[in-house]
Amino acid sequence: EDLFNMRQAIDQYTQDKSKAPQALDDIVTAGYLHAIPKDPFTHAADTWQTVQEDVLTSIDQTQPGISDVKSGSSLISSEGTAYNTW
Repeated sequence: EDLFNMRQAIDQYTQDKSKAPQALDDIVTAGYLHAIPKDPFTHAADTWQTVQEDVLTSIDQTQPGISDVKSGSSLISSEGTAYNTW
């Protein structure tokens, strides 16, 4: 749920500001989240791995930046995929 909410906050920030956040703290400072949640696998809020893109996602977007976030965990799920690929 936290991962879903962070992804939604990144998308909403990008749409509202016409630029992508440059750091996860940007979505907190702008009020899209109260705080960066803890990664459920690493139990820390500072281990999230951000995906930075140089591509603009809309015609109105003026600055690229964070487009996605993934777990910083190196653990493997029971399905055999790494959590940091989800």
